[in-house]
Amino acid sequence: MKKLLVVMLAACMVFALAACGGAADGGNKPAPAGSGSGSASAPAAGQTLKMASHNAVVEGNPYRVRYELDMQEAVADAANYGYNVSYNSFVANSDASTEQQQLQNSINEGFDIIVNNPVATTGLDPIIEQAQKAGIVYINADCAYMSTDVDILNVVTDQEYLGYKTGQYAGEVLGSGKKVVMIAALEGNQANTDRQRGFEKAIKEAGLEVVATGNHDWDTTKSQQTMAEILNSGVQFDGVLVSQCAENALAAFDAAGAKYPGFIGFGDTGAFMQKMLEVNKDGLVTPYIVLSNPPGVGATAFNFALNELAGKTLKDGVFAPGYEDTHQIWIASRVCYTDKDVAAGNLVEGKSIEEYANSFEAGDSITFWLSFQEVQDQYFN
Repeated sequence: MKKLLVVMLAACMVFALAACGGAADGGNKPAPAGSGSGSASAPAAGQTLKMASHNAVVEGNPYRVRYELDMQEAVADAANYGYNVSYNSFVANSDASTEQQQLQNSINEGFDIIVNNPVATTGLDPIIEQAQKAGIVYINADCAYMSTDVDILNVVTDQEYLGYKTGQYAGEVLGSGKKVVMIAALEGNQANTDRQRGFEKAIKEAGLEVVATGNHDWDTTKSQQTMAEILNSGVQFDGVLVSQCAENALAAFDAAGAKYPGFIGFGDTGAFMQKMLEVNKDGLVTPYIVLSNPPGVGATAFNFALNELAGKTLKDGVFAPGYEDTHQIWIASRVCYTDKDVAAGNLVEGKSIEEYANSFEAGDSITFWLSFQEVQDQYFN
C-alpha cells in the first residue's frame, strides 16, 4: 500500500508541476463546522474545496515523501467531517523563484487553501498578501516564515526541544568534558536554526566540547559523506550529535571499519530504530535517542486551515512563548525513547520498542497528525 501511495504522490506532483506515532485518530466525527466568528466564510457541507500543498523539496527526501502522504490522508479524512477537498502538490526544488511562480499559479487558479513549507524564511510577503486578499487561507508548515509584516500562521514542530533533548541525553551518558561531533541540517533553514538553538543550550549545560562540525542538508548521502570526512580527519571524539539522518552517519563507521561512538542521536526512521536494536542486541554498545519530528505537521497545518476556513478563531495563548510576533504554534513531539527504555522494557505507543521499531519500513519516519476535530478542540474557540 505504501508503494502505491508513493506512486500516487509522484503522479500527483507531475500533474501539479511539481525537527517524548501513527496517524492521529480522529475520534467521533461531528457534523461540518458551522460559521464561526472569524473573517472567512464557512464552506457549506459537501462543497468542494481546493487545497494546494507547496513544498521546498520532496524527491530523495523520505521525510518530505511522508509529509505529502500524510497530507493526502488528512485531505481524505476531511470527508468524515463533511468536507470535499481536492489536493494538488507543487514542489519548488528549493528554488525561491519557482516557489513564487507556483504560489502565484495557485492564487490565479482559485485555490481555497495553501499550505506552504517555504524555501526561505522571508521574501513572500506580497504573494501572501495577494492570497489573503483573494480569500485564500494561507498557512506555513514545518518551517516558520519569519516576516512580521504579514499576518500569517506558522504551524511547526517544536524543533528546539528535539535539539535540546538530544544534547541533554548525550551529556547524561557521556559526561561533562567529553568531545562531540555536531552535524547540523540545512544552514539558514528556520527549523535547523531552532533545533540548533536547543542543541547549543544542552551542549553548554552538559559541559560537552564540540570538536568537529558539519551539515548534511537533510540529505542521506551527504550525512554519510560528512561523517566520513570527520572520521578521515583523525579528530578524536566521544559522541555524535546529528540532526536526523543518524543511520546514515552511522553507516560511515561501518564503511570505515571504525569503532562506534559512545553516543549517537537523534534519528526517527525505521532504519535508525532497527539499526540501533541490532547494534545493541548483545549488550549496550552505543547509547542513542529516538525522537519524532513528525512529517504529519503539514497535515496538521491543513486542519488548522480548514478550521480557519470554517470561521473558527484561535484561543488565547496558543502561540509559542517569545514567538507571538510570528504567530508560531509549536506541535509537541510524541515519541521519545532511548537505549535505557529498551533495557527497561518500556512501551512506545502501547507496543514493545522492538515491535514498534520493526513495524516501520526502513525509509519511513515516525509520524502523526492532528485531525480537524483535534485541532479545533485544542486550538480554536
